[in-house]
Amino acid sequence: MKLYDLENHMYDLATMEVVSKRKEYPIYDPDAKKWYWSDKMVMEFSYLYGALTDIGDGRIALMDRNDITTAVLSTSMGVEDLEASVAIDLTKKINDSIYAATQKYPGRFLGSAALPVWDVNASVKELERCVNELGFVSWHTHSNYGKLTCEAEQFLPIWEAAADLGIYVYLHPTLPAYAEIAGYADFGYTLSAPGLGFTADTMLTTMKIICSGMLDKVPKTKLMLGHFGEAIPFLLERIDNRIAFLPNPLIKNQRKPSDYFRDNIWTTTSGNMSAAAYRCTRDVLGIEKIIYASDYPYESIDDMTNFAKGLEISEEDREWLFFKAAESLILK
Repeated sequence: MKLYDLENHMYDLATMEVVSKRKEYPIYDPDAKKWYWSDKMVMEFSYLYGALTDIGDGRIALMDRNDITTAVLSTSMGVEDLEASVAIDLTKKINDSIYAATQKYPGRFLGSAALPVWDVNASVKELERCVNELGFVSWHTHSNYGKLTCEAEQFLPIWEAAADLGIYVYLHPTLPAYAEIAGYADFGYTLSAPGLGFTADTMLTTMKIICSGMLDKVPKTKLMLGHFGEAIPFLLERIDNRIAFLPNPLIKNQRKPSDYFRDNIWTTTSGNMSAAAYRCTRDVLGIEKIIYASDYPYESIDDMTNFAKGLEISEEDREWLFFKAAESLILK
């Protein structure tokens, strides 16, 4: 059975060179192999560096061991923290590296574009290049850009371009920018980033995308969320209920939030190995809205694949989870 992996991360060596020269957070120390996201937020990187920068035979062998037919490659955190003058050149190098891998291993890798979001015109131009010339299938973006989140009006042309090009947008977590969540930094990286902060930040950004009316402005948007929908499926009925019960002129969406999940939003398994979370997401959204993703190397690809293979589901559901839902999005 075919198996697509929609979240498989890499770092181009050019990225490591750029971020190691930064003087303000986030900072990468190449000698210690540590990311410093703030004075309290330090991420050990030595065990990830080799895995992230290997987009060759080693990664292919790991995919083969887990029966992964095709993986969508996306750059990891950092690019959207860079000013446009640096990011324009760097994102082209990253996208070219991903494209080179797709050419060296035909059918095994697909590309997800990195964009210099602070220059919207350059982003649209680069996205068009990535899709029309390089054959990429998505835009990989993050839950905040530090000062703003991605639904801000100035970024709307990028979303319109993605919709017009027919690709999906993978909304990946990054460190929380909201002050209330950022306070979890007192507990260090583990809780305030992957343990809780990532989901909280991405959940809030997703609801901002909906409640700002952005999906009404760009109705052909295809939005992808990891972690079985960043906990929103569990809360979706209550969100619908409260918005209907307590009208608020600041909420601009024209339909119920659940309608956008039905028409515009997909989820992946990435980084969540809870059968209960799977069942909740399947019950609320349907199997057609769940796609396998490993979140490699931030998760064990072996553990993620074994979890997905071990779910007690019908063969029809397994086909949707492993390849049918993915192909419905990426094969145009």
